[in-house]
Amino acid sequence: MLRKSIIIILAILLNLSNPAAAYYPINWDDLMYQMQKRMSWQIARMETVVQIFDPFFNDTEGEPPKRPIELPARSFKQVIHWQDGKALVVETHDEQGELLHFHYENNADQLSISLNDNRSFSTADILPRELRFRSRYEENRSRALQEFGIVSKEVAYHIRDDNHVFLRIGNLESGHYALLNPKTYELYSMHNRIWQEDGSSLDLTIVFKKYETYRWQTYAKVTEYFFDKQLFKRMTVSKIRTLSRLPIKKLKKQAFNLRRANNTATLLNDYAL
Repeated sequence: MLRKSIIIILAILLNLSNPAAAYYPINWDDLMYQMQKRMSWQIARMETVVQIFDPFFNDTEGEPPKRPIELPARSFKQVIHWQDGKALVVETHDEQGELLHFHYENNADQLSISLNDNRSFSTADILPRELRFRSRYEENRSRALQEFGIVSKEVAYHIRDDNHVFLRIGNLESGHYALLNPKTYELYSMHNRIWQEDGSSLDLTIVFKKYETYRWQTYAKVTEYFFDKQLFKRMTVSKIRTLSRLPIKKLKKQAFNLRRANNTATLLNDYAL
């Protein structure tokens, strides 16, 4: 405990000399203000490549493999259209370019639809969580956390077992929390605890890494998903660019046509379509 206390004090003293660092103790409003100042994009188009791995594979001795076992047939690609505070459209394609899932948000209107009987996706499977959390609007950042099960807005310093210091949003004991870089406020990881019927639990962790800068805005080039520390998904940004406007009329028409053609679509507040 003494060692951890010394590390916290040193971290605070170092941070006070850095204008990008948070005050101690930082609160939710302070954090939201700092994050708002650091969002440069307003409209962007992002392409990603998603690899899928088997997190439950064990060898004949019951040990996990030294390298994750990739499942190439389950990989997919995404095209993400985003306008901060207004629209998020995610097109999910297989390797041959067939549209597998279409997610459409435009203000209050939302459509989420799987288009292949053999490849179904939930909304949680396809959301670009870091991009939504990057929003300059507090309600969007809160929504990004809540969609992952992080409800508490408690903010505190967090010292990992390897003595790295982070800012933590959420309640540690609940297993639902996010860790941020305390100087840059970049999202480092998100954590969720999933309870099973037998009373045991699985830890779902998303790690954001290899940050790069494009048009004065940093973003995670690679996002990795883990079940109990076993990798099961890796998303890599292959292309990104900012836009002056989204092709929202075209995307809206596509959402309308898909909804009309497929009765399994889920749609909220569709009066604007």
